[in-house]
Amino acid sequence: MSSNKIKSVIWVILMDKKKQKITAGRSPETVTAGELRDATCRKLRISTDGSQAFAIWICSPLLQIQLKPTHYPTALCDMWYDLLSQFSATTENQAKNDLPVIMMMRNVFYPLHKEKLLVIHDPQARYYLTAEAMFNVLTGRYPLEDELAFKLAALQLKMEGKKDTSYPSGTIQSIAHELLPWDVMRRNKKQPLHIEKRVREYMKGFSLTTPGTLDHLYLNHCWTQTCYRCGFFTGQTELVGKKKDVPVRVGITPHNIIIWNKITNKVIQLIPSKDILKTQYHSKTLAELDNTQVSTKLIQGKDETTKKNKVSFDVFIVRFTVMASVKKKEINKAIPIYSKQACMMQAMFNRLRDESSLHRSKGKATTSHLPVSVQQTSDIETDDVFIQKGVSILDTKLSETQRRKLRPSR
Repeated sequence: MSSNKIKSVIWVILMDKKKQKITAGRSPETVTAGELRDATCRKLRISTDGSQAFAIWICSPLLQIQLKPTHYPTALCDMWYDLLSQFSATTENQAKNDLPVIMMMRNVFYPLHKEKLLVIHDPQARYYLTAEAMFNVLTGRYPLEDELAFKLAALQLKMEGKKDTSYPSGTIQSIAHELLPWDVMRRNKKQPLHIEKRVREYMKGFSLTTPGTLDHLYLNHCWTQTCYRCGFFTGQTELVGKKKDVPVRVGITPHNIIIWNKITNKVIQLIPSKDILKTQYHSKTLAELDNTQVSTKLIQGKDETTKKNKVSFDVFIVRFTVMASVKKKEINKAIPIYSKQACMMQAMFNRLRDESSLHRSKGKATTSHLPVSVQQTSDIETDDVFIQKGVSILDTKLSETQRRKLRPSR
């Protein structure tokens, strides 16, 4: 007897640059992100506990979105043009030519203390977490001191089974661009021999390290960085002495807000959460915004609507205290980040701030570190979100027609 059972195939891209074929017995539009993640983890032999460390993402060069377990990845892929228009500063032509892929990457809400325990007993989870950390290192998402970058480059070569004797003199500098972040390469472009010397020295130092522990050692070094487990966003802000606003990357963790200059990859401001007075999200026109709240000099536009102050924009404002270097007195500062992802930054900060507060409350149970799900309470569902290395208010940003696409009937 022949079967008419529908077989859907969904390809999931992994952080080691491979892809996994997932087959379901129903239409792909009805497969949730949670189901897809669990099926992928089973195929990769990642434990049930380990699967919680990962989430399904939709990614392209222009935007990266982490999905809730209850969302439908293929439906969001069909809405990609609309999502780019709402959450990225791209042109119409760029948006039309951009194609998303479905990926499995680290869940930004997964607590670091759980990850440190997980990687001890789940080597498969450790492998993919290390692959993602290595990607973030090599692409400059984790700004590193030169020496740590050289050490991680040596670890990378050792994990690939290489020895320092595998490379004749002068060959490591020829592949340095495959081992080091672009900003480290830029700083050392006039001293390639120094790069080779330091990487070789670190490789020799790792000669007695057990091969099976190299990836754990790589993660250990990444865990020391304040930007590890960041939710990443993009925007622009003002720098002293600069006539134009500067493109920035914003990282949010439970402990810090970090702002990098995207051009130089240097940290502009690292703000510990304990020093943050409050954050604000605004979506207003220039005419509506009170100039005492933030400077409006950054809002640029050459069209007539901008000149008439009718353009709408989003801004995420961080208000915090710093210690004055001269009088040793606390002073208040504010940094505005202008971005279409400002609502995501605010929601991400709120979510992680609540998580940190609950963890500090002794004897109180919390589920705030878990991905938002239908089992959680309605007050958390105000963060009914998908995330771009962070969070976006899905239900308030999408039209009713778009929301219906995210809830297809089975």
